[in-house]
Amino acid sequence: MKRVIGGLSLLVAQVLVAAVEIPAQGFRAGGWSLDAQFMDVMGSPYLLAHGLGVPVADALATADVPTSGVYRVWVRTRNWTDGAPGRFTVLVNGLALDKTFGTGASEWTWEDGGAVELPAGTVTVALHDLTGFDGRCAGVVLDADATNRVPPVGAIKCDAANVAETVEADFVVVGGGLPGTCAAVAAARRGLKTVLVQDRPVLGGNASAEIRVWCAGEERYDLVRELRSTFMNREAALAQSDARRMRIVRETANLEVRLSTRAFGVEKRADGGIAAVKALDLAHNRVVRFAAPLFVDATGDGWVGFWAGAEFRMGREGKAEYDESFAPEAADGDTLGASRMWTSADGNAPVPFEAPWAEPFAQGEEAVNGEWNWEYGIHRDMIEEGEAIRDRLLLAIYGAFSRAKERKANANRVLDFCPFLLGKRESRRLMGDWVLSEKDVTEKRPFPDAIATGSWSVDLHYDDCKKGVDFLTTCRQPHYGRYWIPYRSIYSRNVPNLFMAGRCFSCTHVGLGSPRVICTLAQLGVAAGEAAALCKEHACGPRGVWEKKLVRELQDRLGGDWPDRPAPERADWVIVDDETPGVVFGKGWRQMWCPNGEQVNDWAHICGGRDGGARTQQMLAKAEPTTYALPVKTAGRYALHFKVPYHWWVKPGRVTAIDITSGGKTVRATYDQGYAMGQWQKIGEYDLAPGATLAIIPSASKGPIFADGFALSPCR
Repeated sequence: MKRVIGGLSLLVAQVLVAAVEIPAQGFRAGGWSLDAQFMDVMGSPYLLAHGLGVPVADALATADVPTSGVYRVWVRTRNWTDGAPGRFTVLVNGLALDKTFGTGASEWTWEDGGAVELPAGTVTVALHDLTGFDGRCAGVVLDADATNRVPPVGAIKCDAANVAETVEADFVVVGGGLPGTCAAVAAARRGLKTVLVQDRPVLGGNASAEIRVWCAGEERYDLVRELRSTFMNREAALAQSDARRMRIVRETANLEVRLSTRAFGVEKRADGGIAAVKALDLAHNRVVRFAAPLFVDATGDGWVGFWAGAEFRMGREGKAEYDESFAPEAADGDTLGASRMWTSADGNAPVPFEAPWAEPFAQGEEAVNGEWNWEYGIHRDMIEEGEAIRDRLLLAIYGAFSRAKERKANANRVLDFCPFLLGKRESRRLMGDWVLSEKDVTEKRPFPDAIATGSWSVDLHYDDCKKGVDFLTTCRQPHYGRYWIPYRSIYSRNVPNLFMAGRCFSCTHVGLGSPRVICTLAQLGVAAGEAAALCKEHACGPRGVWEKKLVRELQDRLGGDWPDRPAPERADWVIVDDETPGVVFGKGWRQMWCPNGEQVNDWAHICGGRDGGARTQQMLAKAEPTTYALPVKTAGRYALHFKVPYHWWVKPGRVTAIDITSGGKTVRATYDQGYAMGQWQKIGEYDLAPGATLAIIPSASKGPIFADGFALSPCR
């Protein structure tokens, strides 16, 4: 096979003996989207006309035709659902072929576009969308034997042996979601030459503006706070977080990021380790090889580990294997489903939208937006059937919105966000030396090699929301408080130089239920990056950090409290919180679960509503103080600190009033609970004696207020 590159290397054709191949990545996409998320199953990336019912601009390519003559045009496509909504035409040198594509077989196949006469030299090929409803094209072949009616076989594949570039590094991270990005930045800041390989043009994965999932879970580390998104589900402003994240990565020394680069295989070492990862540079249609002594699989689907032969699991374990009460009696293939959240906007004039072919798939539902529970695939193979799962959700969304548009009140509604990328929760889980399971979470086991904490519920999903509706789910969310995740669950048990960061880390299906949220998984990325630096310094692999007893050093680098010791900077602090015996709660306070964690211990209390509105102020005016006994053993001067949990739906008040009483004297102080939630903050310094108390005064405060943790540290 000979590679011929035209133009700016974006417009690529591969010349065979009797045919010219134009892969999907050889087109300038125009309004089409290049979709590589299923290429490992269906054979190649493909172009998707995802216009939400509005036809998209043409995709264009050029190809060098070696000799003039009559060529037969073959187009790889599929009719993705009943009614053939994904129709498009193909133009060669500006002339449209007679055939309309996307109307034939439901599986991927080569459709015959007929014969055209072409001159030698450069020809242009255009894909012209007719509907905006997800027509798809995985490549075009111009066959010099126009009499040949036998279609090409399979996908247009890249030549894996034809490596255009080799990049050598200390550490290669494959997958640019938040866990992978944290791993890459952490390692680079420790001096490792690091490469971050990401198959999308942005970083963030589910947290990016492409999918728009909010960053739930404990942040714990400053790096997670630095890189996380700061907006909620479905908000377009997540693009601002994407831009900030990209700037940080671009400005990080020792770190190179390769965007729009999809890994597709590995080279192995003699000891079973990975020598290199091979990837397709989608922007330039070339193979790039990334070589390093250490790798992180942050792909979500565990692709790097899968190619390397790592032990993995997929589906639910039986109840008895790990003694898990939430597991089924017998193991099966079910996983958490994938979601596609979506929104519509209100225009200033009627906007048509009709998808009658999709309405039966809405199963009676009508809607103008959809949240996390628009979820499907629990009983299907999340990897092998990924495209079918995505398309089933598309049909549900188009159908429900089409039905809603029949109402006069929705005449001006326009479908404005409906991603073509799947928001996955679970697929392959790569096995490590420890498999995190239900009881590790529910019993809060204090692992000596802890490297992360979580406090989200054991959040498992089931497709029993509505009878007869298979794309809406419910969740069960029992909460157990903060737990630990061990280092031994973030490296492969049988691929000696492979870390895992993200949802493909070592756990059971039930064990994944809580830590699968974005910020908790990002902690694993930070730990993997820091551990990689230790591996280089001590000339060992990931397991060596555990075997050489380097975990304490890893914990010190990560920072924070650990099961056997507090953070060094808080070694002399004495902490009380709302769960400490002797705290007296007045009327108007209620205990709350803090799903994002960051609270002291397991719970917090709140007074007021969700924001500082009139209802909250009325509640505060009627509420009574909550009083803490301060743990003062010796009279002296102490610094007083506070901590409140980060909670996504509570906007705490900027003025929280407290009375500090000691030796018969009371001092009134105020502090801001809305700043740096989840982190310790200093209120001030006070002269205190044994018997001192602190009372939170709701009637003198503004906005909802928390009662959680306070700490005293002696002033030096």
